[in-house]
Amino acid sequence: MLITNQPLSTVTNTAYKEKMGQFDPSFVVPGEKKIKTMIVKSYQHNNQILKNILSETAAMMSLTTDLWSSRAKHGYIGVTAAWITPDFNVKDVMLEIKYAPSPHTADVVAELLYECISSWDLNGRVTAIITDNGSNMKAAFPILTQKNQCENIQRLPCAAHTLQLAIGKGLAPVEILVARVKRIINFFSTQKQIERLEEVQCKLGYKDILHCMQDVQTR
Repeated sequence: MLITNQPLSTVTNTAYKEKMGQFDPSFVVPGEKKIKTMIVKSYQHNNQILKNILSETAAMMSLTTDLWSSRAKHGYIGVTAAWITPDFNVKDVMLEIKYAPSPHTADVVAELLYECISSWDLNGRVTAIITDNGSNMKAAFPILTQKNQCENIQRLPCAAHTLQLAIGKGLAPVEILVARVKRIINFFSTQKQIERLEEVQCKLGYKDILHCMQDVQTR
């Protein structure tokens, strides 16, 4: 279910139970409550294993964090860690994806980061945190550095996000042309117009049918 993003309620589906019974008649499909309990136990077990690994191999490290909203408009913060082991192997791991209450102010961001650092016993071992160039992220670090054992943490701007901002400013002189291209792309976004575009290309003898690329702003 984790790999295919299926809901836990899948195990209560009659068709699922029948199919599992065909594979192994003696297998008893666990219920939702049982699976939730197994997930919690697995998390607690692996959480401690990861803490031990960090304690033994990560004298110093850097973190990367970002905020985003789900399709349900719920805010989340993700934090990853990267470090070099004593035998010079580069390691990186996702520490947590946590619900971030609105509004995502600098105080909220600073508190979430501090909670993450503290819960993973990383106090005094984080040298830098990579973030985007959001005003809330920038303002969060003076607050974070005031907390105990966080005074040496440096904020580093994400290179990809900085590059995207530079590209956006570079396109400003051709803003009108960009807007026209976007209107063309939007025009060919409906099924009717897509089919007409494909038909014209076939008549012109195109070997490969081309489609409009949707505008996706990468932060």
